[in-house]
Amino acid sequence: MSVLLVNYDGFAFRDGEEDQALSGRLLFTLSYLRFEHVDGTWELPLQRLTLDQNSAGNLIFHDEETGWWFESSDVRILNDIFLLRQTHLRTQARELRERREGNRSLKYALIFLAGFAGFFFIGWLLVKAAANSLANHAPVAWEEHLTDKVIAEHPKLFVIDTNDARITVVTQLVARLAAALPPAERRYQFRAALIDRPVVNAFALPGGRIFVFTGLLDRVQKPEELAGVLAHEMAHVTQRHGLRKLIAGGGPYYVLRLFVSDQQGVLSVISAGSQLLVNQYYSRDVEREADTIGWHYLMAANIDPRGLADFFQLQTESEATTTIPEMFRSHPATSERIASLNRLWEKSERKSGFVQLPAMTNAPLTSLQERLLRSFKSPPK
Repeated sequence: MSVLLVNYDGFAFRDGEEDQALSGRLLFTLSYLRFEHVDGTWELPLQRLTLDQNSAGNLIFHDEETGWWFESSDVRILNDIFLLRQTHLRTQARELRERREGNRSLKYALIFLAGFAGFFFIGWLLVKAAANSLANHAPVAWEEHLTDKVIAEHPKLFVIDTNDARITVVTQLVARLAAALPPAERRYQFRAALIDRPVVNAFALPGGRIFVFTGLLDRVQKPEELAGVLAHEMAHVTQRHGLRKLIAGGGPYYVLRLFVSDQQGVLSVISAGSQLLVNQYYSRDVEREADTIGWHYLMAANIDPRGLADFFQLQTESEATTTIPEMFRSHPATSERIASLNRLWEKSERKSGFVQLPAMTNAPLTSLQERLLRSFKSPPK
């Protein structure tokens, strides 16, 4: 029974003469590799050849004795019956098949991962867009109800200080900032209260409630710094950062409910995770946004916006004693936030004529101030 010889397209060249490669056909016989070219035919013993693969993925045979190279992109060669009769070539062919199969599997895996990553990214964008839509459509009354629930669930945290007269300055600053908000953001009735704790911080909850720790009042050196912190917290409210955080924590489930026109049901379910609002950690982008928007609120209220950067400058001393790798920070570095605010100031066309704010004192509360403070827990109808 005769065996049909198979031809494979390829080309041949000698060491150092790659640019003079000759195209032709390769075929294997019982003992030789034959290369047929228009100008002649060469035969080289199979036992002298070595088989490998170059960077382009083509199969290459080399005869070290003569310096000839034979190259082909036809992978059928790896199963040629005559090639496989040579032990060393059979071993090399098997190794190449395994290597090519491994590369193929890796390629498919990378394609799958790339496709999955693309699908996940598109899904993430859709979920984010839908979540933002849900947050934008939530009524302010619902935000206020959610905040009432948070306060009721954490009585040990929300112990309002009714004796610190500095609430007057805080309230006045909040009112001044609220009056200068863009019309679309005046839907909130901002109210402030003090919590007697040595924490240099303040936070806001959905609906317009702002809480200032007395530790922050003890730390600030001028009212413009306090105004900067308040403007930052008011930006969290107007941009609904807290609500967005709650919805993002729920993930695609809430968004699915949104798509089936059950927004009220979604809002009811979200309220079950209201305790997340107590953990006031926002992403870096959110904090940067609140800094920038708060800066513009200060300008609109005719308050020197450098107060926010001045307050952050006070925090650099505590950061200097704590080494936190940048990749693990939940907030932008204080120095970065100061630099960003300073750039806003440098670009500002207005740098003078700001209002003179009243100094903060701790004098006894007047009866009017006491009534205003008591009204904090009873929102106006």
